[in-house]
Order: sequence, then structure tokens, then C-alpha cells
Amino acid sequence: MNLSTRISDASMAFLQGNLQKADLLCRRELQDVADSLPALLLLARIAEHLGLHDHAQDYLTQAKASDPTVEIQSIPASYGSLPALDTRRYLLIKAWGYGFCSDIDHVYGALLLAEITGRVPVVKWGTNSLFRSPDVENAFESFFEPVSFLTWDDLQAPDLSYFPAKWNSTNITLPELKRWSREGSRQSGIYLLNRPENVVVSDYYIKVNDLMPWIPAGHPFRQMSRNEIYRKLNEKYFKLRPHLANRIERIWQEKMAHTNWLAVHVRGTDKVFEVSNLNEVNKAYLDHIDRILNVNPEVSIFLMTDSKQIEQEFKAKFSDRLLTMDFYRGGGTTGIHLEGNPRTELGEQVIIDTYLASRCDLFLGNGGSNVSTSVRHLRHWVHGTYFLIGHDFLGTIDTSLHDW
Repeated sequence: MNLSTRISDASMAFLQGNLQKADLLCRRELQDVADSLPALLLLARIAEHLGLHDHAQDYLTQAKASDPTVEIQSIPASYGSLPALDTRRYLLIKAWGYGFCSDIDHVYGALLLAEITGRVPVVKWGTNSLFRSPDVENAFESFFEPVSFLTWDDLQAPDLSYFPAKWNSTNITLPELKRWSREGSRQSGIYLLNRPENVVVSDYYIKVNDLMPWIPAGHPFRQMSRNEIYRKLNEKYFKLRPHLANRIERIWQEKMAHTNWLAVHVRGTDKVFEVSNLNEVNKAYLDHIDRILNVNPEVSIFLMTDSKQIEQEFKAKFSDRLLTMDFYRGGGTTGIHLEGNPRTELGEQVIIDTYLASRCDLFLGNGGSNVSTSVRHLRHWVHGTYFLIGHDFLGTIDTSLHDW
């Protein structure tokens, strides 16, 4: 796509009310042309539409610096402002409903939204979670402590207002509602930034990278890198349930504490449908591992994988040097979370693998995998100890969820 076509598509998306797609296309343009006047002016219009005066004015200032000859009028401070109803400002974060670490990444994005909008979050993974046992009301709390003090009673008070308007006090317990189509659907992060309603509901994927440009000036997260934001959110909100924390510690002490480890995460099964060159990526692992072992000949390998075939290949090559947990794995191209395996146990296995990997000395993973990138959020990795094969998708601009 050439630049003029990209801006044209962004303008069309804006006119259709698809602000997220318009925003992302403008971001792509600015990656190629840092002072693109059309992109800056359109971002100012998006900010105006959202009632974000400071952001709009900032983009207009950048546009003026890009072309001093252009006539730009200031935006009245009252433009699009949405007065808050009262101090009860809550954010309900529902399950995205896909892979475990994909669900977790959506929670990270929504928690960033809560931080920059001053809302108290509550996470509720209902029946659409693929990691919820039938007798569990909130799957998130099978693995993590609640992220706040809020209860359902707080969110269902009869005098509360809700956004999107499809939600109300009688249906807010539903796992999802009109997520993909009709009024109130596909409400990603930017639509939820400047709302006056008491309860904002996040049921559509929010990507941290997409929300970062909208962090207000002066907010502590404004000057942080994406990785730093993830780590701060993890430290504040993601507290493991004691049974999981204790199990991880026990495994570490019994099997891993006195050895230097290279953790390796290799995806198989249904990932082939998401990453078109997955076979090529997986073939590249052995060369990367050989180079790491040449520099660090004493390390053993901790393997994380969802594939029986990959596990067998690693066992054949690395033998006694390899450690892998006795977890569920698939033999074909169906995700193990879709094969009828115990759902809570599957989530626990992902957590155990990722938290053990975060304790290892070195890590090698797939840049297109939420599991691989989740390992990075759990600690500060010294430069030269954490490696990804392929592009880190958390930092890419992707409009695929907003093509409508």
C-alpha cells in the first residue's frame, strides 16, 4: 500500500466511524513519514471526536511544525467534553475468549485503560473463557487474585450508567453481547477513553501498543517503554493464587534451582493458522540454540511446547540435557484448549511453564506467540538474555480486528 492510499483508507474509516482503524493507519503512516501532515491532521480529528482536547491540540501543534504555512485553528477546550456523572468509575474486563495468554494480553490492555482513565478494574472471565471449569463463576480468579475490591453488587447498582449502551444492570453478567456486529460492537480501547458513564465494559481486544499513544501527558506511563508498562502492570495486578505459586516454587526447587537454564518456547498445533511461516520459524530454533549453547555450554534446556512432535524431536536431540513438564500436548493442528482437556488445568499448565521460564537464565521464543511474549512481562531481562525468532507482534500495528 502506498502512502496516499493509506491516508485515503484512514479517512474513509474515520468517516465510517471506525476510529480505531483510522488511528492505526495514521500510526503506520507516521512510522514511514514522521511528520506526515495528513496523518497528524486526521489524528487531531480523531482526538476531537473522542473529546480528547489535549491530544487534539498536540497533533495540531505537530502539524503546524510540519508545515508552518498551513492554517490551523485551535480547538476549544470544551469540544467533545464528557462530564463525569460521579466518582464511581469502574471498568469491567470480560474474557476475550481465545488462547490463555491472548486473554491475558487483553487484560493487560484493559488494565492500562483503567490506569489512564482513573477507573477501578474488575476482571470477569465467564462462560466464554476456554479455561473455565463448569463449576467456576470467574475463571480469571482460578489463577489470579482479584485485581481490585469490586464485587458484582458494585457493578449492578440500579442507579449506575453503562457504556457501551448495550450493557445494563440486568445483562452485565452475560459473557458477551453483540461483540462482532450491531450497535456497541468492536469497542476497542480508544472508544473507552473519555466516557462519563459509571461502568465501562471491555469485551473487545485491547492491545497495549495501540493504546500507548493515547496515554495523557504527565501520566507516569507516558515516558515508559512498552515492556516497562507490561512489567508495571504485572507487578501491580497479577498475583498468583497461593496453590499455583507454591506449585511453581516446589517444581523449581526440586528440578531446576541448581542448574543454569535456557528456556525455549516452540509453538505447534493450531498456531500454523496464525503464523503462515511457522514451519520455517520452528526450523530456525536449532541454529539459535546451537549459537546460545556455544556461548553458554553449561546450560540445560527447559522446553515449553504444545506439540507432541516438537517434544519428541527435542528429546531425541538433547536427551538428558532437556527438561519438560508432563503436560497436555497435541498431535495435529487443533489447539489443545479445543480438544476437551480439563480447562482450568490447561490454564494452570500455561502459567507454570511461563513462570518457570521467567526464572531461567536465558529465553528463546516465537515473536508471534503470546506465551513467548508473556514470559518477558514477568521480570526484567538483561540485554542479551531474552530472544525472539521473528517480529515481536506486540509492537506491530495490525488492523485485522478492525477491518469492517
